[in-house]
Amino acid sequence: MELISDYTFNQWAIFLLILLRTGALFITIPFFSSSNIPAMVKIGLCLALSFMLQPLLDISADAYPREIIGFSLLAAGELMIGVIMGLCVRILIASVQIMGQLAGFQMGFAVANVIDPIGGEQVSILAQFCYLMAFLLFLILDGHMLIIGALKESFVYVPPGTFGISSSLFETVMEQAGSMFTLALRIGAPLIGALLFTQVAMGVVAKTVPQMNILIVGFPVTISVGMIFLALIMATMVSILSGRFLGLGELMRQLLRGM
Repeated sequence: MELISDYTFNQWAIFLLILLRTGALFITIPFFSSSNIPAMVKIGLCLALSFMLQPLLDISADAYPREIIGFSLLAAGELMIGVIMGLCVRILIASVQIMGQLAGFQMGFAVANVIDPIGGEQVSILAQFCYLMAFLLFLILDGHMLIIGALKESFVYVPPGTFGISSSLFETVMEQAGSMFTLALRIGAPLIGALLFTQVAMGVVAKTVPQMNILIVGFPVTISVGMIFLALIMATMVSILSGRFLGLGELMRQLLRGM
């Protein structure tokens, strides 16, 4: 590998484009975009990964524009590629968080929120628990390695300067955005349904036994039912998410083919 001081203009241009795509990807995927990670760590990781990728890629910068406007448009395309790839990963994790948000609201956890360090907003405790569990599963299945592999493949499918928005790309992104809600309901349907029937049962009890303080009795019953069904659907949740995470590489390739 050549020394940095020996880099030519073309080599610096290639490195900058790789860095832009890498940085855009890593600032949109979960966990790495968290404000808890120091900015110097993020910058250092992106720089190191870009330096490692550059010798592995066969990219020629001879035809790249040297004026500021032309190169800025080229850089904007690289940023868009990284953001789109990271957005699809974020959608998968967000589906589990949506399920936890819906279930937590029915269990009465809506008033007990915590600050999500990723999004910087308040979410229910159950939603944060489901998010952490999904991200842990993502790491166990080497999802981070799939992301790095997809980043390397992206320069083969979409070399710098060839980015374009096609109808197939738009359809794939919209399909993934819609699947975020369907996946959340698919995973949490047993839990949400059980909590719904519990609420109906509490309403019937409140009408038939008016002497009972349903507020005092209902909260522990609802929470207990929610916890029991959450434990029961854990295996199903892991199975569904594992299939989605393992298919992440093919999803990335489908996105890249549409660019």
